Amino acid sequence: MKYKSCHLIEHGISLDIDSIKACCLSREFNKGMLMIEHRFENNTIDWEHLFFVKRNQRTHQKNGRDLPACEGCYNLREEDWDDEDYISYVNFDHWSECNSHCIYCGVHKNKPKTKNNALNAMKDLIKKGKFRNNGEITFQGGEPTVLKEFNELLKLFLKQGCRVRIHSSGILFNREIRNGIKKGVVSVVISPDSASPITYRKIKRVDKSEAVWKNIIHYRRGLNDEKAKLVRVKYIIIPGINDNFEEVTEFLNKIKKLNIKSVIVDFEYAYANNNAGKIFPHIFILNDYIEHFCKENEIEYHLYDSALYAERDRKFKKTTDFSPENLIKEINYYKHNIRN
Repeated sequence: MKYKSCHLIEHGISLDIDSIKACCLSREFNKGMLMIEHRFENNTIDWEHLFFVKRNQRTHQKNGRDLPACEGCYNLREEDWDDEDYISYVNFDHWSECNSHCIYCGVHKNKPKTKNNALNAMKDLIKKGKFRNNGEITFQGGEPTVLKEFNELLKLFLKQGCRVRIHSSGILFNREIRNGIKKGVVSVVISPDSASPITYRKIKRVDKSEAVWKNIIHYRRGLNDEKAKLVRVKYIIIPGINDNFEEVTEFLNKIKKLNIKSVIVDFEYAYANNNAGKIFPHIFILNDYIEHFCKENEIEYHLYDSALYAERDRKFKKTTDFSPENLIKEINYYKHNIRN
């Protein structure tokens, strides 16, 4: 049946530290996430009840009314969706452990330090024949590599033939991730947000910049250009910290020097969420600069949630003059003279 929905409403789950959601995507209008279960008991999931809830959510979408939590989401699209009960997208969003203390993350401060054990629940899902490997597995929220069950979960899904995406601080090197990258089935997203150790320490509040870039090199080493795109380095533009020409240039030069083939840009979540429709113009200029640099150097370029929403609502014109003199002039002008 053809109707407006998304792959996560249809066949996705996101396992938080104490609840189950359809996804973890940022929403406009502060409407929260699409909830499936308000409680996630550590080792088990009632799959029959979960699919009952998801069927009701699908019915809501079939009736032409977006679920309140999904209004305005860029993921919604009209398609001929199937009507079967299965899971093919799993997001692990545990938030219980991390090895950095990023200034833009307040989540780990407010979450209980409960140790979720999702391994048995995932084995049960596969045993019941309700998992299909045509989607993607994502690890994020806190630091996945410090979870005791991480390697076992990764091996489990790779055995099923899944594609796996891992958001990591990059502080710890993980051989299972490296092996998956070499096989072309695992991608890793590492967000140093700066090439400067001083700025890195200011953002992450740990002194691990050297270790992170060393591990990025280690993940990248020996890969052809296509597989190198599976090592994705992220730059979150944070007003007042790394939102200047010098910081971005230093980051891009390092990316080029290390022959990194994939860059992700995002805007700091709290700033972007609280300033929807009125993002400072110099933030867009910096993003334009990164995009231009990537195109010039044949580097894959992506936007993440907050930046995607901001670009969708953008009123400020695209930058066309990328000379250092013009970029510095425009960035400094808007930083010091424009307050939206």
